[in-house]
Amino acid sequence: ITQPFDPDAGGVQRVTDNISKIFKANSHNVSIISFNNEISNSLDPSISVYSVKSDYELKEVLSELSVDLIINQEGYSLKFTKIILKSKTKKVKLINNLHINPLNFYQNHNLFISTFLESKNLGFLNNFVFRKLILGYHILKQNIELYYIIKKTDAFVMLSEKFKAELFFLAPFLKKYKNKIYGIGNPFQRPRIDISKIEKENIILFVGRLNILQKRVDLLLEIWKKLHEQAPNWQFWVCGDGEDQYYMEQFCQENKLDRVTFFGKVNPTEYYKKAKIFHMTSAFEGFGNVLIEAQSYGCVPMLFNSYSAASDIVYHNENGILVQ
Repeated sequence: ITQPFDPDAGGVQRVTDNISKIFKANSHNVSIISFNNEISNSLDPSISVYSVKSDYELKEVLSELSVDLIINQEGYSLKFTKIILKSKTKKVKLINNLHINPLNFYQNHNLFISTFLESKNLGFLNNFVFRKLILGYHILKQNIELYYIIKKTDAFVMLSEKFKAELFFLAPFLKKYKNKIYGIGNPFQRPRIDISKIEKENIILFVGRLNILQKRVDLLLEIWKKLHEQAPNWQFWVCGDGEDQYYMEQFCQENKLDRVTFFGKVNPTEYYKKAKIFHMTSAFEGFGNVLIEAQSYGCVPMLFNSYSAASDIVYHNENGILVQ
């Protein structure tokens, strides 16, 4: 893993922590190796965490631990796959995990490219032809890198069986490796509570990174702006932080949205318990851990059907609402 390792941060970090605990509970020796020096103090003390800075240090740690299997949580990264392959012995198995849907750039390339060009003051290049050139280059690059990664690893795991169709659409020649490509959702242990006894309030909740490019928090606020007048007895709670928090706070001030509360980066459990509706507007995701977390506390998810795995978790009008 390469991110600052904090299980409370969500995403890959939380999944890594959960997987390590599951293997540990099944009598496996588990260690976490991070290419980042920022390590949380809230980790399970029975699981060793190592911080390395180079392939040489990684090789030393792998040798010291007598590792049989490596799960690479940076499974989409050619750079880190090569580092691991260089550092391990042939007898050590390597599984690469992909934590995002394969077509995330393909499906959202207009937004990605436009945002990047504007940030570099290159808006004059933002036209149909240029965007298609960038998309073509990106597809070629993905094909080359994915071919190397999947060929060289022992297994390639995505977060949904439905992602296989996306992968083979993007890179049809990878079908010859279909026997080592898997779809396995993130692990999750439901809390032992009776949700019928939880007292709910008129609260719509968002939990996640405050980011426009992926999470589309701009759409989140546009929707709330309409609901602000239509649902005067409801509040909107936001748990999380990120690069677009200032934009969100300014939007609320400018539009006099006085029933929006920003709680920052917190453990969302108590907020799930109080909220009736969980709102997600992501343009793309890998799995959506927060959806299962919300459901576990009787907080009904409402989200765009913007990625394949959404329907693995939310069945429209049964345990949530999928907006087409």
